[in-house]
Amino acid sequence: MIEFWLGAALVLSGCATHQRLSGTISGPTYTSSQGGFSVPFPVSPEVGGRVVSDDPESVTFHDNWGSRITFSSVPFKSQSSMMSILQSQGRERALTEFAQRQYGGDIVTHYHPDARDGVISFIFVRPISPGSGVAMFVHGGRVYLVETDMLPGVQLLAQNDERSQLDRQVWLEGRAVVLAQSMNVK
Repeated sequence: MIEFWLGAALVLSGCATHQRLSGTISGPTYTSSQGGFSVPFPVSPEVGGRVVSDDPESVTFHDNWGSRITFSSVPFKSQSSMMSILQSQGRERALTEFAQRQYGGDIVTHYHPDARDGVISFIFVRPISPGSGVAMFVHGGRVYLVETDMLPGVQLLAQNDERSQLDRQVWLEGRAVVLAQSMNVK
């Protein structure tokens, strides 16, 4: 009987199943299967931090506190409009154009010229989400992106006045930029 309850507890907790990863984990570092980037784990194992999904060009981490952090890379062709804008108008304009195509024209981007030779960040609001901080940069022929959500507890505990909301968004964008800088790209 004890074995039955122990087995049931393992199945219900998810410990009995292991997801097959595309990339690899070595100590506290995840490396994408194509080897294009690696990142230190941004979530703590003490609060259930884990990889919940990955593919050859992205990885999403999650923890029991509600953190969701996704790192990804997107290639662009040498003859693309992205490359043309990058060469003629610079990183800030190219990244802003790319972000508006991917996330819509309503975003307000902020440029950080001293981070990774130029990073943009912004808040993206999904219909059922309080908002995600997004940061992106160009390296080689790829755009690297980080998306991170506001912790649900922060939303619940925070004041709901306009100033508090702005402070949370600034913090969230800053967190995305710091996470982008943690990426080791090839």
